Amino acid sequence: MAKMKNNLELWEAVSTTDPKYTKKVNQRGGFTAIAAQSQVQKATEVFGIMGHGWGVENESFTVVEGTTMVLYTANLWYKFNTRTGSIPIHSSIKYGANGRYDDDFSKKVATDALTKGLSKLGFNADVFMGLFDDNKYVNDVTDKFKKVDDTWKDEVLKASKKLSDTDRKKIESSISDGTVTKLNYKAALKRISELLVQYEEQIIEAKKNG
Repeated sequence: MAKMKNNLELWEAVSTTDPKYTKKVNQRGGFTAIAAQSQVQKATEVFGIMGHGWGVENESFTVVEGTTMVLYTANLWYKFNTRTGSIPIHSSIKYGANGRYDDDFSKKVATDALTKGLSKLGFNADVFMGLFDDNKYVNDVTDKFKKVDDTWKDEVLKASKKLSDTDRKKIESSISDGTVTKLNYKAALKRISELLVQYEEQIIEAKKNG
């Protein structure tokens, strides 16, 4: 019997939401909102640079006759495991009411459609499935992401242990004052490797000179 494909591979990779990118909204009965830019970041992480690994095409804005309602439609395309997929996305919004008009309506409706489209692929599925209504779940996920966020720090500190006391303390201070972060820690690891080579050369030279 042929082995069943893991059709949930993408879903499982993107379904868990970092609580720091969410906020509670006390409207329409209350719901959890997701920072749209965090979704764009996650999609870029999984699919590649927007416009190369994924994107939106065939955008269309249609005004409903006799109203201030605009319908937005487009196609969300993406590349995953060497295959390219595409799904329709859509949303609607009122661009005006009581003589006042919203200059950002196009951005808002396009963002809403993108969020809904990504959710169909599994992005932030735990929010859409109501799991964020459970405080225990939110606390567990928060702890999980905190541990992941500290992984880079542990890696840098471990690598710096072999350095001289002076260089090691400089690295530790750089982490404490925010000079070295999760975003640039790989550059710090490279610098540590360079310092380690220099330190080992100094030790060898010192032994030669007795």
